[in-house]
Amino acid sequence: MAYSNAPYQPSILELAQEGNCRALTYWMNSFLAPQGIYVRVQPDSAHFLKVLIDFRRPQRREACLHLRDRLARAICYRLWTLNSDVIRGVRIVARVAGDPKILWQLSVRINSPAANKLRRAEAVNLRQIQAMNQLKFRVARSLFMSSITLAGFFIGYWLFYLEMGKVLAKSQPTDPSLLGNHPEAAPTLPQTELPQTEILPQISAPPGRINFLVPEQFKGQVVSQVDVPETEKVIALTFDDGPHPETTAQVLEVLKQYSAKATFFVSGAGVEEFPAMARRIVAEGHALGNRAWERIAEETSNLDAAREVDETADLIQEVTGAKTELFRPPNGRLDTKLVNYAQKQGYAVTLWSVDSQDSLVAAPILLDNVLKNVRPGRVVLLHDGSGGEQSATIQALPQLLTALQQQGYRFVTIPELLKIQLESHQQDDTRLPLRKRAIAQASVAQLIPFVD
Repeated sequence: MAYSNAPYQPSILELAQEGNCRALTYWMNSFLAPQGIYVRVQPDSAHFLKVLIDFRRPQRREACLHLRDRLARAICYRLWTLNSDVIRGVRIVARVAGDPKILWQLSVRINSPAANKLRRAEAVNLRQIQAMNQLKFRVARSLFMSSITLAGFFIGYWLFYLEMGKVLAKSQPTDPSLLGNHPEAAPTLPQTELPQTEILPQISAPPGRINFLVPEQFKGQVVSQVDVPETEKVIALTFDDGPHPETTAQVLEVLKQYSAKATFFVSGAGVEEFPAMARRIVAEGHALGNRAWERIAEETSNLDAAREVDETADLIQEVTGAKTELFRPPNGRLDTKLVNYAQKQGYAVTLWSVDSQDSLVAAPILLDNVLKNVRPGRVVLLHDGSGGEQSATIQALPQLLTALQQQGYRFVTIPELLKIQLESHQQDDTRLPLRKRAIAQASVAQLIPFVD
């Protein structure tokens, strides 16, 4: 087997995350140059960048001024998606090509999770240094005062000793007790026995039974999103191919931090190998779905399909105590015996309407893939298992949750999402027509929460 000795070449996005100005310039021009806007990125100060903008196409100054807020927010949003701890702010300076005068300039702080985390760490370090300096001052002051007190004590004791010596020299004691010939015995305290405490064993209450069932209307149906009112801003995050001892644990920690719920479609082989992680998913309030026993997509026989689905369902219930009526076919394929059998068994075959492509792309592109397509009632596909490299998922998940929460979204499990659609339709006598929407880019107005 031949091995390559070529050094590792970082990607443009990796260099941009490190604050490389040439990489940032190339990356920003990739989406601004087609619009006649060219940028050049330079270092400005510690953790701050200077972005020089040139409007190349002939435009009136009024039009360029009108684009100020929109362009600034677009640039800041792109920098925010990098989630870099070395990019905390940007100063944008705009000019019209051929005009040396500055058209407008703007300074913006980038509130990415990595930058905020570093700010908090620096603030904690500063407080610790201040507290240490205060402690040193107090200790020095205490030592100084103690030395003065100790010196006064010794001087007073020495004067007292001299005075007592003079008194004893003048008197001649006749009482032998004063000379110490009849020492008195020290009184003894009665010995009492300490009460013995009994250590009782801790008994934990048995966990309650949790089932992930779906309404009757959705049994045997294929679901990729639900129809809810625009005011009902709910979405469902789903994670495939787990459980995994490291990736799933990291995902659960982030979800707990943001009080978000999700649905994990697990494989039977994964639950058999990591049963404790499957129990933790249920214990933390998330839903489980059936992903079949192995991560396969090829055609199977009816008997094999039944084993794939039933053995996974039985193991999930045996390990976690939960029964699930959610099924997701491997690779989302609907033309298999697995789907046919699952529908006959009353499972809701759950697909997705927003594909993050987290196994293929970097974290900034993952954020774009989700944020530009998310709508109320949609289902987002992510991965936490062995389907590929999931570092992008772990890196982007805090930003994704922050952005969606700031836009008013809340995160529910698939059974909760189906129940919300059912309740919203029951409130109306007539079923709401299905909305036909084209996938559009996220408007710049939605990017307000990402910058100051």
